[in-house]
Amino acid sequence: MLTLFATKKTKAHKSHIMNLVQLAKADGKISKSESGLLVKIGERNGVSAEEVFEMVDASDDFFYKKPENDEQRFDQLYDLVEMMRIDGEVSPKEVQYTIEIAEKMGIRKAVAWILVQALVEGLAIGKSKKSLKRAASEYLFI
Repeated sequence: MLTLFATKKTKAHKSHIMNLVQLAKADGKISKSESGLLVKIGERNGVSAEEVFEMVDASDDFFYKKPENDEQRFDQLYDLVEMMRIDGEVSPKEVQYTIEIAEKMGIRKAVAWILVQALVEGLAIGKSKKSLKRAASEYLFI
């Protein structure tokens, strides 16, 4: 298993990457832009490209590691929305999956829906991550 000898922090990062992998797979295929973003986010979180591709090939069953604080919740939600948008299409299935992950993070469903929509719309009009994080602070305690 990928997480056999991993530290707590590594498990959290790999859990986040696996959520992104599952989101990328939601429409039945992973595009080049999606795989590129997976590698970029993986490397930013200390997960090598090789490990990311192993995760892509791994079983759909994986251990979910809940973020420890609202800042991590926002960052992971932001990455999920970025993954949704990377191929130019945001499918209802991807939105639903992202909301489900937000709920697993401990965000109430109604709040998760609002946050996901705000991030999708904010990224579409070019808002910065910092300004989106500031707006999200109304719903999260960042």
